[in-house]
Amino acid sequence: MNEDSIIYKRHPNYFQILISDPNDYPETTVLYRYITLGESVDIKVEPMVFQSENDVRRVEPEKRTCWFHDEVLLGHTDRYSYETCNTECRMRNYLEICGCIPFKYPREKSIRICEFEDLRCLNNVTVNKSIKQMHCHPICYMECRDKKYTITSDLVPFLPENYPWNLTKDYNGSSLSALQVYFGKSNCNCYKLDLLIDFNYFIATYGGVFSLSFGGSIITLFELVYLIVIFVVKLLRVVADAVSPNKNIQ
Repeated sequence: MNEDSIIYKRHPNYFQILISDPNDYPETTVLYRYITLGESVDIKVEPMVFQSENDVRRVEPEKRTCWFHDEVLLGHTDRYSYETCNTECRMRNYLEICGCIPFKYPREKSIRICEFEDLRCLNNVTVNKSIKQMHCHPICYMECRDKKYTITSDLVPFLPENYPWNLTKDYNGSSLSALQVYFGKSNCNCYKLDLLIDFNYFIATYGGVFSLSFGGSIITLFELVYLIVIFVVKLLRVVADAVSPNKNIQ
C-alpha cells in the first residue's frame, strides 16, 4: 500500500452499491450504482417473481429449459441458481486453461490464485470464450423458481437540512452521501409456469370428446381396428384360396 495521501486525492471518492439476489453469486446479473460524495440517491427496486408448479418436474429439463433448486448440486452452494452455475463454469474454465482462479472467486486451499503473469491467459479466456461457448456441466439452465430485479434511481445534491441535525452537525454537506433503497410498488408481476397438457391429459380429454361425439371410447376404437384387421386377413385368405385352384388347373 502507498501511504502517500496525495495519490489518493487524485481519485474520485465514491461508493459502489450492488443489488442482487442474496442466494446468487453477484457477478452475472448483478445491478450496481455509483454514489459520490455530496449526492443523495434514491433507488427504487421492482421485483419479478417466477413460479413453476411441481407438475413441470415431469418434463425433461432439456425441454422445459430450467432447473428446480433441488435438482442440481453445485460446488459452493446447496441451492441451485443460474448465476452461481455460470460462475462455477467460468471458474472451471479458468482453472483448466490457466491453471489458476482469480482472487475474487471462492476456491479451495490447494488451488492457486492468479497473478500478474496470468492476466494474458485470463483475458484470452474472457474475450474468446463467452459463457455459451464454455462447456458447462451441468448445463446452466434458468431457475424454474426465481426472482429478478430491475432498478431506477434518482440523484439529487445532498442537503443537510433534509436529515437529522445530530447526524450532519459535525460534517460538511459535500463530504456526506445518502442512500435510500426501497420497493417502488406494493405489488409485483408474478409469472407462472404450469404443465397444461401431458399424455395422460391428452388421452383423458380427447378420449372423452370421442366418447361424447361418437358414442364410443378409446377401447371401442381399438376393438374397431381389431375387427377391421381380422376382416382384411380373412378376405386375403379367401382370395388366396380362390387363386390357388386356378393355378393347379393351368
